[in-house]
Amino acid sequence: MSEIPVRLARLGDAPRIANLSRTLIEAGLPWSWTPRRVATHMRAREHLTAIATDGGELAGFVLAQFGSRGVHIALLGVAPAYQRHGLGRRLVSWVEESASIAGLFAMHLEVRAGNQQARRFYANLGYRETTRSAGYYSGVEDAIRLERDLAVASPKLRQST
Repeated sequence: MSEIPVRLARLGDAPRIANLSRTLIEAGLPWSWTPRRVATHMRAREHLTAIATDGGELAGFVLAQFGSRGVHIALLGVAPAYQRHGLGRRLVSWVEESASIAGLFAMHLEVRAGNQQARRFYANLGYRETTRSAGYYSGVEDAIRLERDLAVASPKLRQST
């Protein structure tokens, strides 16, 4: 599979992102990342939304929120046909590089406790599980919080601040 380009998302991409999120991430939960919510996220100055498209098909996306102390990955999704080809890793790297440029080195996110594939994926990227939040996902499922300190992961990043 050739390398799929990653770019900043446009507002017109919000419905496709929301629909893929509904299928991949929110299966079995009430739909919270609707097209309107994704578009609202995209409009916020401190938020980042990047997508990867293959031909016109949405292959993957990442939504992140930049705060004063760190960056929260709100959503990451890769369409099944594109999984296990490094696209998820590239999307996370996009956010991590943006965070380090902004001088932010604390990364965090939550995953569904039962999503072992996601937990292994993030562990392989250097994220560590820190806490469990009971009923985090609409009272249906617990969340596992994961964190990564980019400055510790790459001392070179710390020198550039």
